[in-house]
Amino acid sequence: MDWRGLEEAFKEAAEIVRESGEAALVFHNDADGLCSGAIASLALTRAGIKHRLISIEKVHPGILRLIHGTGHSLYIYLDIGSGRADLVERVAEESGTRAILVDHHDPMRVESSRVINLNPELYGFSGETEVSGSTTTYLFMGKVSEIRDAAWMAVVGSAEIPGDLKGLNRKPLEDAVSVGDVEVRQGRKGERYIVRFMDRPWNKVSSTLTAIGSIGYYDMGPYKAVQFLLERKIDESVAAGYEEERKRRFRQAFAYLSRRRLSQGRVVQWFHLGRLFKGLGTKTLGTFTSMLSYRGAVSPEKYLIGFMEFEPSIPGLGRLEGSWVKVSVRTPKRLAEKVKEGLMPPASKLTVEASEKVGGTGDGHSFAASAIIPSGSEERFIELFEEMAQGSS
Repeated sequence: MDWRGLEEAFKEAAEIVRESGEAALVFHNDADGLCSGAIASLALTRAGIKHRLISIEKVHPGILRLIHGTGHSLYIYLDIGSGRADLVERVAEESGTRAILVDHHDPMRVESSRVINLNPELYGFSGETEVSGSTTTYLFMGKVSEIRDAAWMAVVGSAEIPGDLKGLNRKPLEDAVSVGDVEVRQGRKGERYIVRFMDRPWNKVSSTLTAIGSIGYYDMGPYKAVQFLLERKIDESVAAGYEEERKRRFRQAFAYLSRRRLSQGRVVQWFHLGRLFKGLGTKTLGTFTSMLSYRGAVSPEKYLIGFMEFEPSIPGLGRLEGSWVKVSVRTPKRLAEKVKEGLMPPASKLTVEASEKVGGTGDGHSFAASAIIPSGSEERFIELFEEMAQGSS
């Protein structure tokens, strides 16, 4: 692991940010991405750097062109983008802009003067277990401004990584504890992290933020969440409304699948919710698929794949041409062990390759991945996914 190399890369990129004088912050709409957006916004504000907030759910060439057409010279991607750095590079070249990718998902290497990839995985750290997107953002933006009072956000954003915080994720935890924002308690299953001024556990705050950002994606949810974070408080009435809507839609989805059941292949199992989550951000499908992966109706040894219709309207940006479907992939527990042992291929590899072959784009981690593919290509996607999974096993 090369911490010195990564820290030097952070310093060099921070100088580019300061010299730019303005930037657009492009961030994911789950808790990790929302915390990343808030951390970066705070740092740029303190540095006197004008910036715009743009929340997206997936990287896609059409979406990237909308982003890079907003008139900024520098685009900073937070908790998103590194897995498709090639697409970001292409659009940056086309538009004459620059991009900095601050991410922890499985990265793609690019050699370009227009794209800087600040992914700790490229320096030997695990984005699955040691560093979140918000931790990466915190460590990077700490080179732009003094933001130790934002360390608690990186702790909250890291809640998506199971178990006690370790690796680079310990750095913001130590800072958050030192300034009095987070308390570490010992529980029966390990450490518990309490956001002291909210008097709530990190994972509960994380779940609430994801509900606001995903359920409320078409209701300015991500921007509300970032503002709540910057104000160090969450409007419970707003949060409760989104969380109740998530519960209601999930009840509908579980009831639907109890009637329809999962479709089965040799190494994959899948479902299609169609328009059941219409009006909600597609991150909702990822959350639902993760929950479903622990249910008894799901084979623990097969990849779990969920589909839903993708709303082509991107809030604040415009409309993505064509008709698309969101894909979420998860590895249930027993399959995840095989992936760890190298006996089965990572979900990210299969998702990226299968989506590319049907005209879509994908990215993710070894145990969780997602994609956007053309409507009507779902059957072919499953065929390709299964062929590659069996061929690699």
